[in-house]
Amino acid sequence: MELRVVLLLPLCFPGLQAQTPGELSQREGSNLSVLCHYPAEDEYRDLKSWCRWIDKRCQVQVTIIDTITDLYTERARQGYITIQDDPIHRIFSITMTDLRVQDSGTYFCAYRKGWQDYVPLKTISLTVFKEFHKLELDSLSVQCSYRDLGYRSERKAWCRYAGQTGRCENVVSTDTTYTWSINKGKKGRASIRDDPQERTITITMEKLQAEDSGVYWCALYTPYTSFPFTQIMEVRLSVAKRPAATTLSVTTGTSQNYPPGNSTQAGQGVITYIIISTVLHLLLIPVVIILITSCIRHHRKLKRRGMWKLVMPHFLFCLSPTIIFPLQVSLFSTHCALEKIRHAQPRKPEGRLLVMTSSHSESKP
Repeated sequence: MELRVVLLLPLCFPGLQAQTPGELSQREGSNLSVLCHYPAEDEYRDLKSWCRWIDKRCQVQVTIIDTITDLYTERARQGYITIQDDPIHRIFSITMTDLRVQDSGTYFCAYRKGWQDYVPLKTISLTVFKEFHKLELDSLSVQCSYRDLGYRSERKAWCRYAGQTGRCENVVSTDTTYTWSINKGKKGRASIRDDPQERTITITMEKLQAEDSGVYWCALYTPYTSFPFTQIMEVRLSVAKRPAATTLSVTTGTSQNYPPGNSTQAGQGVITYIIISTVLHLLLIPVVIILITSCIRHHRKLKRRGMWKLVMPHFLFCLSPTIIFPLQVSLFSTHCALEKIRHAQPRKPEGRLLVMTSSHSESKP
């Protein structure tokens, strides 16, 4: 579409026949500055203008004559389009700030003497593109508006532009051209949705891969023609591979598997051991009673003989083994039983702590 407009300009403005339109691509949100030279010194009092070629005519954006500036569009009145004249160097400059996709089009700077036609000085074919930075397996969602362009009844497409051949390869396109309902299409990982009431195309690409990087167009689609795609908006997509993750494995325990048969045998062994330990404890009780009785009898004999100095040491000496020995046997037996129980229980599988580390990455819209 831009090429067709540029080809029409020399027919309407003969001064453009010797000019080659300059093609500029700017990222959305960036700024554009254009310098326009006018030849004669006395022309600084002539009207200088910045025009956009729409509907086969010049749509004036801003003008300046001497030091008086006139603003004709909402963007100009908001301060996004400015014009300045430098009569000493015979140059006037145009600045467009915070560019939008809707600013894409063909522009030219011109001057006019009196009521004569505009004399074009420089022509610019401007493309304002959206830029996305993604990681592999991310999803992309893009909205393309054609509110100011019409195109309600045409099919829409998402195509990949091949700069080497100058052709755009169809990725996905709408199947219908209804003007009163949603038109959809899906192919592989890409889908398209055209809302003719809102005049908005929505493109979705899922599970992005690095090879998906490239230049894409939201476009009008007229198949079986010489130029099947007419650009509505350009999108530049960059898909980077995800940083490799480092896995650190930390063993927190050892694992030991016990077959079901071994576990049953171990449990039976523990029960048998507890029974034997209980019987031994019961047998120790009469032994302890006999020893204590013997100590008491011997203690009384020493009292009757008047050996008072030997009574207490002898009693302690006799009673100590009687108490300590059975206590030691009991503690040892209990300890062995607990060890038997602990070894009989299967241990839990070893635990692993996974630590994932990856470098920080940023995704820009």
